[in-house]
Amino acid sequence: MNSKIKSHIILLALSVLILHACNTKKPEDWTEINRYPKLFPEYTELTIPANIAPLNFTILEPAEKYMVNVSSENGKAIQVSGTKPSIQIDVSKWKKLLEMNKGKGLEIEIYLKIEGNWSKFKTIKHHISKDEIDSYLTYRLINSAYVLWFEMGLYQRNLENFEESPIIQNKSISGACVNCHSMSKNNPDKFMFHIRSKFSGTLIYNEGELEKVETKTDYTLASAAYGAWNPNGRHIAFSVNKINQNFYVFKDQSNEVSDKYSDLVVYDTKTKTLTTTPEVSTRSRENLPEWSADGKYIYYISADEAVDDSARLITKYSLMGIPYDPENDIWGSVDTLISSNQTGKSITFPRASPDGRFLAFCQTSYGYFTIHHKESDLGILDLESGKYRIADEINSDETDSYHSWSTNGRWMIFSSRRIDGIHTRTFITHLNKDGTFSKPFVLPQKDPNKYNNYLLNYNRPELMTGKINVSPQKIRDAVREDAIPVTFDPNVNIDALSGASKIKQ
Repeated sequence: MNSKIKSHIILLALSVLILHACNTKKPEDWTEINRYPKLFPEYTELTIPANIAPLNFTILEPAEKYMVNVSSENGKAIQVSGTKPSIQIDVSKWKKLLEMNKGKGLEIEIYLKIEGNWSKFKTIKHHISKDEIDSYLTYRLINSAYVLWFEMGLYQRNLENFEESPIIQNKSISGACVNCHSMSKNNPDKFMFHIRSKFSGTLIYNEGELEKVETKTDYTLASAAYGAWNPNGRHIAFSVNKINQNFYVFKDQSNEVSDKYSDLVVYDTKTKTLTTTPEVSTRSRENLPEWSADGKYIYYISADEAVDDSARLITKYSLMGIPYDPENDIWGSVDTLISSNQTGKSITFPRASPDGRFLAFCQTSYGYFTIHHKESDLGILDLESGKYRIADEINSDETDSYHSWSTNGRWMIFSSRRIDGIHTRTFITHLNKDGTFSKPFVLPQKDPNKYNNYLLNYNRPELMTGKINVSPQKIRDAVREDAIPVTFDPNVNIDALSGASKIKQ
């Protein structure tokens, strides 16, 4: 047989296969199974963004053949069939179907063929929200024990498909620790993170300009730690911490992060100046700043002074706030918003919604570093009424922790260990009009079985409106540069400070 005839036969065979795939039809005769199939991830009865990647899943039911039909009111249904239980939906078809049906339902019909007979499970019905989610997500990938960080990195993921790319990998900077990234209003053009151990400093990417600064001064105990970028895109609030880690062999907790000292400072990226006030530089431990939606109020947490190691470890934080006008450098007086004396719990990680209506937080038995606390739950404070509650509809029996908002304030993502109790994964939930959240679902992956064998944690997830368009090589080179020292505000009354901002090493 000559090569030309052989090529025609191959093309004909391929065309038959493609035609067969395009003409896949739902079974006509089947037996009803009045329950949902067992799936991983458990994608049932969800509210989803119209711009989310396909919710691929694995059917945990043995069968000879599987058939899945995805449909909505408008557009052509999507069929996936085969002998393998792993269901991967075509990205372009999925995107088109969701775009045509915003605000409508999405039905998932699942059929199994066993011993030549078809069965159909209860139809899964999702709701396609009109509210889109920010198109990108950034996170740190780190060892699940949070101890062996010799290999880690900051990454960004396109939520509309499955593309993931590195922002910086620490193997390119001699194994240094990269951490605590933050953005202004989810803007990828205003991005910062810290570098520890080697090449220490804070790298700031500000609308095309890369700059590395050293935030430790003669009047701060240490370099800046946890940061939050003001919506104005100019100022960054930081905590200044003396951080300790304790490692345990307990079943439900292996690590505890605590502070001996901590204060708040504000950094002006334009003048390269750090400032503070005696109100947030006390013997108490002020920590984890967060700006209000208008950028003129700082939420934070505070605990009593750590007089000994016991007080340092077993401590409870209250939610506080202080007015601050960064444009005119005017501070107000401290407010107590949720007192640990009233709750008997510790409040941490305050995050204000961009519309100024809500503030989400974590609540735990003690401390502030909740990723190591199995009992950590998410709560929400109504900033208009002052009422708060624990958001039971999105919490689990495992750790539910760090969270961030979409720019429209309709979606919240958070970290949870609910899948296996060990690894941290990113979950997505929609904020309903009544102030409750929809059923959370885990970040979709191209391979739906990825979470079963992926050993890294998704740490500190943050939503972004687009991609960070600066190469990892440029970021690497900027990290390797000497840090520019910042200036401590000469107008601050140093003698009035009584916290970590006055302590010299």
